[in-house]
Amino acid sequence: MNTNKLWTKLLMAGTLLALLLTASCGMENAIKGPAEEDLAEQGDVVMTVLKDGDLQAVHDLLSREAQQMLDKATHMAGRVVDVESIIEQNKPEIATWTFDRARIFTKDGAIRGELDGKVEYVDGKSGKVRMELELQDGTWKLYGWTLDQ
Repeated sequence: MNTNKLWTKLLMAGTLLALLLTASCGMENAIKGPAEEDLAEQGDVVMTVLKDGDLQAVHDLLSREAQQMLDKATHMAGRVVDVESIIEQNKPEIATWTFDRARIFTKDGAIRGELDGKVEYVDGKSGKVRMELELQDGTWKLYGWTLDQ
């Protein structure tokens, strides 16, 4: 494995792990429609678990594919860096969030949902939140997410 690939994987692992302990609390969603409301409710569950910093609960909310990627990244990063320190140093402090757009679609034969919204940070800055979830065994599971400032 070349050095660029290693650094890319480490960066991805560090970013993913840093987001696992995101502190946050929810607000009322502006989503209409029962399927989209279910999606937004699961998004709130994810954000609440991130707020609580319960890594096992976060892991349990991930899709099977995301769990495998996280496990692999954690194993790889744990050999090189102090994962807990990376998480602690990089977690954003979120004050509130809202989801204002939900979309359900099919990708590669799987039913997926995407949530877009706004996030307000404790320091007064604002940004965007985006989550992608996948319907597995009747439950929305987190496939990926981004938070920006």
